Amino acid sequence: MSNVILAVLTKVETVPCILAAAERLGVLLGGAKIEALVMRVPPLSTILPTEESLTKEQEQHIRQHEAERSEAIRHVFDKWKERHGGTGEPSWIDEEGIIEALVKKWGERADYIIVGQPPAHGSRAEYDALHAALFVSERPVLMMPTQAGTDFGKTVAIAWRDDKFSLHAVMDALHCIQRSASLHVLMGYREGAQLPQIPEVLTEHGMAVAEHDLLIGKDPFGAQLLAKAHEVNADLLVMGAFVHSAWRNMLFGGVTRYMLDHADLPVLMRH
Repeated sequence: MSNVILAVLTKVETVPCILAAAERLGVLLGGAKIEALVMRVPPLSTILPTEESLTKEQEQHIRQHEAERSEAIRHVFDKWKERHGGTGEPSWIDEEGIIEALVKKWGERADYIIVGQPPAHGSRAEYDALHAALFVSERPVLMMPTQAGTDFGKTVAIAWRDDKFSLHAVMDALHCIQRSASLHVLMGYREGAQLPQIPEVLTEHGMAVAEHDLLIGKDPFGAQLLAKAHEVNADLLVMGAFVHSAWRNMLFGGVTRYMLDHADLPVLMRH
């Protein structure tokens, strides 16, 4: 049975990167059906609490803007579809609705979700899409920075700590890193503490790995992980996604927050 990859498309500029990443992930998985999801923002959801109503003119303007955005994305999708060489006919999904609900609806039935990395001053839709994919869909999420290469999966780095989030991420990654040329495990430790051990889940699956122990200091540990990933020439980083609160306006764990803001290579995450 083929895997299903949900590619969440939010703006025209990032569509080529997201679709190329979806196609590459499909290759690593040994075949996959790609579903492209475009979500149109409902006009009522744009109203601020301080505003009393939405005029017909405003509603028409918002719907027209969303229709034009969807049409522009569809154009890029159709051009890519003509060249697509993967398994299965790519699907186009265009729905109006709350982003969290739509990502949950379509994400829950997919094996992997691909979303773009929100830029420093990105739109609310970009942040909502990533948030929903990571913490609502409960699926593995590949976050793609726009500048990242899409020929990933050859040299893989795993940011490991002994918790369920890292384990979930590694278990999902096993399906697409079996043929990696090299695999590196990056593990943090504090001064005076016992050095961490290679995750048993990797040795149990017969995977040869290189171990890297990183001393946790005063600097952000996310910066150390990213630097080491580049040092070993990793083209994909696998890690658990940690969050301090389940509320809508949540606080991400320090390493997760750093990667969301600074990662410049594909990051496969799982909450």
